[in-house]
Amino acid sequence: MPVDARILSEKTVAPLAAARSFVKNLHTPAHILVAISGGSDSCGLLLALHEAAAEMGQERLHLSAVTVDHALRAESADEARKVATLCAELGIPHFICRWGGDKPVSGLSEASRLARYRLIAEVARETGADLVVTGHTIGDQRETVAMRAARNGGSDNLGLSGMADAVLYDGRHWVMRPFLRCERQAIRDYVSSRSRGWFDDPSNENTRYERVRVRQTLLVSPVRIDAETSFKRQALSETTAAFLRGHTQVFHAALARLPGDSVNPDLPAFRHGLATLIATLGGRAYFPAASSFERVLRFLDKAENGRLTVGRVLLDRRRDGLYMFREQRSLPELHIGAYEQMLWDDRFFVKNGSAFPVHVKARRASNAAEAAALFPSVPVGVAKQAMAGLPQIAVAADGPVSWVETVTITPRLAPFDLFLPRFDLELANAIANLFGRAAYPQPPV
Repeated sequence: MPVDARILSEKTVAPLAAARSFVKNLHTPAHILVAISGGSDSCGLLLALHEAAAEMGQERLHLSAVTVDHALRAESADEARKVATLCAELGIPHFICRWGGDKPVSGLSEASRLARYRLIAEVARETGADLVVTGHTIGDQRETVAMRAARNGGSDNLGLSGMADAVLYDGRHWVMRPFLRCERQAIRDYVSSRSRGWFDDPSNENTRYERVRVRQTLLVSPVRIDAETSFKRQALSETTAAFLRGHTQVFHAALARLPGDSVNPDLPAFRHGLATLIATLGGRAYFPAASSFERVLRFLDKAENGRLTVGRVLLDRRRDGLYMFREQRSLPELHIGAYEQMLWDDRFFVKNGSAFPVHVKARRASNAAEAAALFPSVPVGVAKQAMAGLPQIAVAADGPVSWVETVTITPRLAPFDLFLPRFDLELANAIANLFGRAAYPQPPV
């Protein structure tokens, strides 16, 4: 059975050519951490980068490798050791990380993915790697687009742009995909030509997984990747960033205001910017669901004053503009121990730098004078409610008077802080600026 549904009209690249192009455009000197599972794609990536790096010179490019043993199959530990042997033969430092502990009964694929990224990032941090690379192929891209299209076939589905060639993980580690235009069979042919082998994971044939079912469907009904969708997504990100910079005010990372003349549901940049603000203010990694967002747009189309709640965010439309802030419901309380950091309400990182425990809860909403001082030029009713969505810190009774100087509160940008595709980098930096955060780092390619 063929490995991929090939689309001859798509422009693909040979594996070694892809690796050479990648390192040529890389800012050097650089330390690349290669994520290698032992499968054909990641083995091909390691071999091709090793060959390309040798041509460039070790003083400009250093390779390391990491294998995550998910401990889901009896053979996985032995496979990781054999990958280590391959790396030793190539003179590449190699690290094995094991995903220990109990595994979830449901959502195993997503849990495995998150564990894999977390463990790889730990190695990247410990080794000082400048970037991580993975072996995702054009076949993986087709499967991703097909799965996202099945969930939402609308032309406004940003997921149809597929995987980005670069993703920023945890705000600090760029994960790049040099083989995103390479066919899997071409990679296997390249690995075989170097007298090397690979391991086939039996889960890749298990139809209980959505990706496997889609892969099998693509053998019969292939799809073509439209490169224009990724360009359109990046263009939308850039125009939305410009729109937000020109029209949006954000106060204390808790209250956003759009002036009345900028509320235009027919404008794509407004719609995308509004969805981004709602997700960020609500502490949600994903934008509002299509049905919920349609309800928001219908509300705004009426051009009448009123209120609506979506994604834990209250939209309050008034004569002078549209105000958005966290609704006063289900706001948590936290106890943070000495020198610990925790996430409050999915919206703020609270770091306790004192030797005393602190208590975090929502602020009172009744003090109109304090609210007016915090949010000047904002209607008092809006200011009081926005203030209630801010964290308030209290220290233990025996704590020092100066404790407040040791507690720091930093906004979390939920749509971007864990996974930020290159498509959305400019938009993410516009949000970071509005919410008082430093800009995200630029990719090394």
